[in-house]
Amino acid sequence: MSSRAGYGVEASERLLDLAHIASAVGHHLINSYSSVVSNAEMLRSSPGPAAPTAAATALAGSIVATALDASRVARSLIAWTRDATRPETQDGARSLNVDLHEVIQRVVEIERAAAPADLEWALELGKTPGILANPDHLEAMLRALTHNAVEALGGPGGLVTFRAGVDSAGWLYVEIADNGRGMTPDVLNRATEPFFTTKPGRAGVGLTIAQGIWRRHQGTLAIESRPGQGTTVRLAHPPPNPPNRGDSRRL
Repeated sequence: MSSRAGYGVEASERLLDLAHIASAVGHHLINSYSSVVSNAEMLRSSPGPAAPTAAATALAGSIVATALDASRVARSLIAWTRDATRPETQDGARSLNVDLHEVIQRVVEIERAAAPADLEWALELGKTPGILANPDHLEAMLRALTHNAVEALGGPGGLVTFRAGVDSAGWLYVEIADNGRGMTPDVLNRATEPFFTTKPGRAGVGLTIAQGIWRRHQGTLAIESRPGQGTTVRLAHPPPNPPNRGDSRRL
């Protein structure tokens, strides 16, 4: 590949990352503005002795109007990302029937070479079906999650474990687990928040991008973590033809 072509691919990937970040930021802002509007509406409609003064009612109305206007801007930001963040299955030119085992093994090989020599790796890979996906994006997602797991270890005796299989409901799953320091509930609640990080000098967008990539593949991402007990990131993907499309299963 020529340097010019390589630059084009890199620029395209950066734009895709930017789209995922922008979409995540837009949704986060909309949720925040919804809370502002709800509280302001409650304030200006309080009955009886708690009823606000005319000035306070006018101020609450101004808060509602400003929040709704900002929410419209956030929705425009999400609309701008829609083409880039649409489901991978809608783009056959980039989607292939991918063997997850091959992607996981390639990621482990790459990350192991850069990780401390005393770090241990475990692969517990059960039988999995192929998944319609963009293999490059899946690799980027798994590398970001693996890098986070390695960084969470911070000492000898570190272990990163990959698990994959199909659960009793037919959902394909991949888990990346570490036995590192884990997260407090406050940190865990904000882990996927754009630009949130506990690591100095980091942008705090790796997990945001990983979640965005997996959502494009119509999957869900969940995190389980406790201080001193490590962290497990679970990626789940529904069966190709779910028997009940009304199933609202959540992880």
